[in-house]
Amino acid sequence: MKYSGEPLNILHTIGLKELYPIIRISFFVNGNFDISRFKRAIILSSKVIPELFCKYSLADNSFIPVTDDLEGVMFTDIDPDLDIGRWDLFADPQLRIYLNKQRVTIFISHILTDGAGSKQLLYLLAHAYNTGTVDNYQNHQDIEWLRKLLKQHPVKTNRNIDHPAKPLSLPALAEVNRQHRRAFAISLTVADSKKLAEAAHREGVTLNDLFMAAFGQAVQRYSDTDMISLACPTDMRQFISGQKQLRIANHTSRYNISVKSKLTAPFEDLVQSVHQAMQQNKDNFQCFQSVKSLIDNYDTSSLDELQQTVEENYHVRSISYTNFGIINDQLFKFNQCNIADFRMLGTYRRYPMFQIAVSTYHQRINLAFAMIGNDAEERMGQAITMTMMDLLQKYAEKYNF
Repeated sequence: MKYSGEPLNILHTIGLKELYPIIRISFFVNGNFDISRFKRAIILSSKVIPELFCKYSLADNSFIPVTDDLEGVMFTDIDPDLDIGRWDLFADPQLRIYLNKQRVTIFISHILTDGAGSKQLLYLLAHAYNTGTVDNYQNHQDIEWLRKLLKQHPVKTNRNIDHPAKPLSLPALAEVNRQHRRAFAISLTVADSKKLAEAAHREGVTLNDLFMAAFGQAVQRYSDTDMISLACPTDMRQFISGQKQLRIANHTSRYNISVKSKLTAPFEDLVQSVHQAMQQNKDNFQCFQSVKSLIDNYDTSSLDELQQTVEENYHVRSISYTNFGIINDQLFKFNQCNIADFRMLGTYRRYPMFQIAVSTYHQRINLAFAMIGNDAEERMGQAITMTMMDLLQKYAEKYNF
């Protein structure tokens, strides 16, 4: 038995030597957390998404079952950052969970699903835990809706858009030993998160505009460029009309922006430049450029040709940004428990590659990264993250009066 994949699964099968396609979620559970109940919730969720318990076959873009229980899925009292290096998506299940006392760390295959799909999986797990059932849940992975949208909004692909002439970068540091996997996160307070949202609304920009501008300017301080070029993943589920469905799948494309900005430019000016660039992209459905060729050629091209198409239109950037958005705390909660210190990250990037991941849970904006690096390189990542926070806090204070 096997389960066929969809074209967008291939997006994250390139550059495997540079970064492994996974999403990392962790949190503390305080209260009466029932491990047996949680294990049953995982099993129940696999009935809705059988691919969770499958290995991925790149040769034919399919998922093949490898287990029907938690063997190879759940691990106890093991450091996830040390152990995750032996996870093989092409031989092991697409889900991996670590329990360390009150800390739960969940890894999800990015070949199987994207950030928005990962959030839906969290909601499904919580529902199965709280109710003991997944009746009436059915997962949808089809992309016929996307094929129709591509016909309604024709776009021309342009390799230069996804491969900027002056990309952001970080300097290599002299010390190269003691690199290992590590994760870091800081959070704005609830009050500061609310102030930032109010400031964005007051100035007619989005929180996402602010996050991108802050990240771009923070990295630019270490980068020899007057251009801030970033790719911004976007969830295409927003374009699906009708009743919302469970879609644990890859439905992400991305907007690409390149805005000119001097290192000394006021942050507020950069925010407006990013906002204008993003708005123009949205008006022109520019995000479809990143996936059009892959979908158009999926039925007629070889795997190698499809991966080359991805490289041209959706390539792995050294400096990367992602915004997972709001995690609904009414849907992701366990009865008689409190969830704290929530972190949602992309995969581990080996410095000088670097990604910032933004998420919001319980009204707190979180800035986080996962990296393979040494102590000095982690400090660089922390400096960038804290610079972002400083820029955002100052913006919030300036525009709240």
